[in-house]
Amino acid sequence: MRPVIEGDVATFGRPARPREYVPGQVVVRVRPEAVRPHVEAPRMALSRAVAAALPDSIGEPVDYLRRNAGLKAFDPLFSPRLAQLRRSRLPPSARHRLAVAASVADVEGDDLAGLAVASLPERRITPDLLETIGSSPGVEFAERLPARWLEAEGADPKQNLQWGLRAIRYFEARRPSAAGVRVAILDTGIDTTHPDLPDPVLYRHQGLRAQDVIGHGTHVAGIIAAIANNRIGITGIADCRLAVWKIFPDQPERGDFYVDSERYLRALGELPDEDISAVNLSIGGAAHSQAEALLFRRLVDRGVTPVAAMGNEYEDGNPTSYPAAYDDVVSVGAIAETRRRSRFSSTGRHIDLVAPGSNILSTVPVRRSAYQEETEYVSWSGTSMATPHVTAAAALLAAAHPDWSPRALSDRLRATAAELPAMRGSRWTQSYGAGLLDLQTALS
Repeated sequence: MRPVIEGDVATFGRPARPREYVPGQVVVRVRPEAVRPHVEAPRMALSRAVAAALPDSIGEPVDYLRRNAGLKAFDPLFSPRLAQLRRSRLPPSARHRLAVAASVADVEGDDLAGLAVASLPERRITPDLLETIGSSPGVEFAERLPARWLEAEGADPKQNLQWGLRAIRYFEARRPSAAGVRVAILDTGIDTTHPDLPDPVLYRHQGLRAQDVIGHGTHVAGIIAAIANNRIGITGIADCRLAVWKIFPDQPERGDFYVDSERYLRALGELPDEDISAVNLSIGGAAHSQAEALLFRRLVDRGVTPVAAMGNEYEDGNPTSYPAAYDDVVSVGAIAETRRRSRFSSTGRHIDLVAPGSNILSTVPVRRSAYQEETEYVSWSGTSMATPHVTAAAALLAAAHPDWSPRALSDRLRATAAELPAMRGSRWTQSYGAGLLDLQTALS
């Protein structure tokens, strides 16, 4: 039996009471081509007349939800007029139909058009209800909104000093400047006052405190881009620019922090408009989502390389975790200092490669919170910590090869990964993928 490494336990991970879906929320996508002939874009009025003009093939599904399932709200994900719709004094029948129209009329192009989140009493959401709504000729799909959680696991910082940099051959690599590359972090936020972190080029946390109360996003940011050679703290892998979306609430729900799924989906939709080259997703959850998969396909088509954590649930049944399991995502597992799989790191047929994930020293907020006592620097473990190693490598590759597509970048990361002894001569395994991230070879 492989000996247990002190600290080889994930810092965050599957909640104590894991849930597969967000209670009371359903993602609906209406067919844009069915709506556009009946609305005037981009100047559609928010009026009863516009609501009444929608044919029943479009309006009836939302009417059905209101009559039979206690529909509380129907929020178009990418309409800039969401707040205006919520404040409208129109009756619910008209307001909900207008929300359907706005989900298409207010969105340029069809790739994000038609997506909305319906809020319903949890007990009313049944397979039969989803099938009924999804079978409407004006609806592409209706599905439950999947839950996502953090994929990190803590240890004394003095146990190691960035062993991960040596493992990925950071010091041997000829690293280009990535100062012109933007990397997105969708996480718990960032401590913008930390002296070892660059100021983010944008930080979106509307309606939430700017503070990172958990510290997870700040830890991820340090692995990617802590300022090198400033005689402070640690060294980040890439000198890239950080763009941060806070997608977690400031308070836990029954003791656990889950992604605010509407914020998360909107953030995925916004990334291509902010010139993002790669996005770090140190999150995971058990359920597949058509809406989420659609947004990831769009990211790759628009030049964004998504990198996601395999998950920390190997010892809890080793379930498949999303978004790592989507075809368009670079999926990252974790290894320990022994160069063997971290005992928590999930495995599967979708894994691409592994990176250091046990006892990874990085930045955390300089002030304590009710949920985070350590300050400035701490070592944490998890596939959450492995993932930003690969995200930073993708940023360096994007800097070296600005004309490469996300698929070319991910192919290069896999093709240059180093074979590990535990792979026993195989070019790919379900525990290690193509092997360990090798920054020197990837950039050579």
